[in-house]
Amino acid sequence: MDRLRVLCSVAITLLLVSWRPMVFAVPSCGRVTSKLTSCLGFINGHEPTNSCCTSVKSLTGMGKTRDDRVAICNCVKQVMKRLNNYDPKRITLLPKKCGVSLKFPPIDQDYDCKKMEA
Repeated sequence: MDRLRVLCSVAITLLLVSWRPMVFAVPSCGRVTSKLTSCLGFINGHEPTNSCCTSVKSLTGMGKTRDDRVAICNCVKQVMKRLNNYDPKRITLLPKKCGVSLKFPPIDQDYDCKKMEA
C-alpha cells in the first residue's frame, strides 16, 4: 500500500512539473502571404475569386486574438509594400465581398497595425 502511494505521488509530481500551458503563436507571415496571393486580382481591381474568399475565411479563423490580427495586419503591410499601385480601400471591401465579418482598416505602408481593434 505504501509503495502504491509513493508511486502515485511520484506520478502526480512528474505530471505537475512537466505540465506547461499551451502557447499559441501568432500566424506567420508565410501562412498569411500564401492566403493573400489568391486575392491579388481583387486588390488590383477585379472581383474576388472563390479561392480568394476561402482564403479570407481562413484568415478570419487565424485572427482570433488582437495579437493575431496585429500580426496579420503587419504581414499584409509587407505584402502590399511589394505591390506598386493598389487602392488600400479595396482591402476593407474584401471581407464584405466574401461575406465574412472581419474588419480590416485601409492598410498602407504608413498604417500602424497596433491600432487594430481589440
